[in-house]
Amino acid sequence: MEAKNNGSQRGMALVLALIAMVLILGAVLLVSQQATRAAAQTEMLMSQMDLEEACKAGIDTGIERLWNQYVTGNGNTTGNLASYKVFVDEVVEEGGQATLASAASPIVLDEASGLAVTGLTLAREDTLFGVDVTITSTASRTKGAAAGEPATLTAQQTVRISGTPFTGFEYAVLANQINCILCHAGIRNLDQELNTDEDLRGTFDRVKVATLQALLYRKDAADSHIAGTLYTRGNVYNTNYSLLSDAQIQSSSGLKSRQFDTTNGKITQNPTNGAMITTPMVAAGNDAQGRPTQFGNLYRNYPSDPDLMTDGPLPTDFPAPFPDNDGDRYVDTDEFEEIAGVLEGSINGGVAFGVPQGSTYNTNALPTTSNSALATLAATGQFNGNLILVGTEANPIQLNGTVAVNGDLVMTGKVRGTGQIFVRGNTYLTGDVTYADAPGRFGQADDGTQNAMALITGGSVLMGDYLTVRGKNHSLDTAHVPSSAYSIDVRTANRSATQTISKKKETLNYGYFDPGVIDAGGIFPTMVDNSGKTVARQGQQFSFTQSELQLFNFYELEKAVADSSYTPRFYGMRESQPDNIWVFTKLSDEHSVKYDRTDNTVKLLQDYMISKGYPLDILDRAAYHYMNPEGNWISEDILRRIWYNDEMARPDKSKWKFDGLLYSNNAIFAITRSKARHKSYTEGKMQVRGAIICPDLGVLVAGSDTSGQESFTLLYDGRVKEFWAPQDRTQVFFARTVYSVLRDGG
Repeated sequence: MEAKNNGSQRGMALVLALIAMVLILGAVLLVSQQATRAAAQTEMLMSQMDLEEACKAGIDTGIERLWNQYVTGNGNTTGNLASYKVFVDEVVEEGGQATLASAASPIVLDEASGLAVTGLTLAREDTLFGVDVTITSTASRTKGAAAGEPATLTAQQTVRISGTPFTGFEYAVLANQINCILCHAGIRNLDQELNTDEDLRGTFDRVKVATLQALLYRKDAADSHIAGTLYTRGNVYNTNYSLLSDAQIQSSSGLKSRQFDTTNGKITQNPTNGAMITTPMVAAGNDAQGRPTQFGNLYRNYPSDPDLMTDGPLPTDFPAPFPDNDGDRYVDTDEFEEIAGVLEGSINGGVAFGVPQGSTYNTNALPTTSNSALATLAATGQFNGNLILVGTEANPIQLNGTVAVNGDLVMTGKVRGTGQIFVRGNTYLTGDVTYADAPGRFGQADDGTQNAMALITGGSVLMGDYLTVRGKNHSLDTAHVPSSAYSIDVRTANRSATQTISKKKETLNYGYFDPGVIDAGGIFPTMVDNSGKTVARQGQQFSFTQSELQLFNFYELEKAVADSSYTPRFYGMRESQPDNIWVFTKLSDEHSVKYDRTDNTVKLLQDYMISKGYPLDILDRAAYHYMNPEGNWISEDILRRIWYNDEMARPDKSKWKFDGLLYSNNAIFAITRSKARHKSYTEGKMQVRGAIICPDLGVLVAGSDTSGQESFTLLYDGRVKEFWAPQDRTQVFFARTVYSVLRDGG
């Protein structure tokens, strides 16, 4: 019995051992299979990685042809965008495709594995920004691919060759010189201004204002606030052009900042009522490495070296909205078409009235119905000629995308939609231009449509009546700044008064449509009165516009004298007076008022250059830009009648308003008339909700000229950074954009 039991136990142990062996063998087999599968997966992954790296090698080959060869062929440097287009035209035509590799003509990367680029194409598309090229690269393994391993892979890389990106839209105001704008100005963040949520107080960004050259303000007579930071790259002057020190600026009562967090730039607000804290402008110091300390509210001589711009980038120049391929500072036809040819937008609402080149507009009021221009703009997004746009609450200007005007633009009224308007010539704003927003909203129509506009002008922007002189003065009045008693009455067609100087009595006519109220453009001894009789001109005053143009011309001349290769831009009032280019030479006054100053500091440009011994060939290489409508397609008189109509229809105490981005690489003027002096219902006030960016800026928004009374309000709309992305086309820039793997196969 015992022997039997022992045999049974031995048999059971054998069975158990066999089972264990089976289990162990199964586990080994499973592990082996998993290892095999893992190895296969690893092999497949490595194979795919090899193929993707091969695709990237193909892409690099395309970039070598598109960019590296351009750089080396250009003396290991880069030129402007126009020079690059000449180069790339030989590689791939605009809108075309070029093949650099194919299955029949591969780029072999590894002979042993047969790894090769078997497809490499370049597809070019020119856009508003520059040249976009999509590189499509296909890699193949022609030898040794195991079953299931990918044999091909295709990837794409888009590259953009454009001008250097412009960073100026970080700024509420950016100009070469800033002067009159800082009289009674408030510059703040729009989102903060509109905020009603107590929990968001203290979360809004500071605004930035910058001048790339000079800053002039009335040290203690002005009353301006910037809720953020002021940057300069030139000197800071008082109104008499005396230099202001850091200590004088800090103690100034005329220009202040608002407190913000010096770790993140957020404006400090009282959590209960949202009030800001006024603080002096204090010049930022430097850190141990000599770099400006971050989050200051005043930077003097802010660096132009990008590595030293510790408080954010500040441009050194203003990119031309149209490519200036020949560097002549004019918008030539081919340069206009280079931009217009790639635009895709439309205007299909509002009143659009086109005036073809060579034709004139002869009505003393804005049009109330469209002509064929509206259909053209709706179909093509372009108009070849001068254009008048009028929007109303019931029929706003409907802007969709980017459109182009091959001429001047006259514009007023309501705007709905999102887009940009490129204008080859000058832009004349003859009344408020505001978004057709839903009640209680900003930048949004009642159906949710986003309202956002950029007005981009190849000439200058004239916002308000730039033609009318300050006032009349007695012929014997020799004062530099005549009495304001007879300032032009903008709401009365004809008005007169008698004035006596040195026992000589003279009747002054200072109604809006009286003779002699338009800037004559120079010294003219006589004028025609209301009866048609030729009489002696009453004084020789000029407009605020001319006063600013003379300063701009002075600075441009200085640049041209210092640099013989520089092409200066000189401004004049009208092209019919090409010889009447004036310059103000006495930089000890804020501005001038009269052509016939007794100190002889208001001079014709050429006469001044001769007196200084400057080379006259400067005049030959200069560009000349005029304020009047080209060819007088709309007369100065009609423009003034339109401004007069706007004034007469305007409710009392209704400041002039503009919504959007204003950009020009020439001049922008914003002008309102006071109520005390000129009887205007604007009360000399203006509000801009957006940004103003241009080299030469002239703002005359005097208001009541009373302490604590803000006359010019600029509410910075941070969305302007998304409205338009201009570039400095004088310096070409390369960037990779979208990369993606498209497909693989076995």
